[in-house]
Amino acid sequence: MKSMIRVLVVAVLTVGIGSAAWLANTIAQEAAPDAAAPGVGDDEAGRLPPGYTVVVTKSQRAKIYAIQDSYQKQLDDLKKQISAIEGKRDKEIEGLLDDEQKKIIEYVLKLRERERKAEPTGATGNN
Repeated sequence: MKSMIRVLVVAVLTVGIGSAAWLANTIAQEAAPDAAAPGVGDDEAGRLPPGYTVVVTKSQRAKIYAIQDSYQKQLDDLKKQISAIEGKRDKEIEGLLDDEQKKIIEYVLKLRERERKAEPTGATGNN
């Protein structure tokens, strides 16, 4: 039993030391200038997927931004299609309502818009 605990402790320490070395290496790579990726990290360059910021190098970051750019037009086209389909769906749903119901919906939406404008920025509403 003692030998099993020793093995477990050594394994945990090894993983911990390895993780610390990996993290130090990653931080050093992020701090070092990378000639292959000028301007990388600027807001206009792009946005990394969640969690990637702490693990990718500057050159990987530049490649990720390039991949994202290569798909952006296709994604924009699909978003337009989705928006058009949602608009068509909403008009069809609205077509089910009579004039009185439409007036009530319009009034409720105006109230919500006023409430949203009246709320201070950053308010949670659950105080």
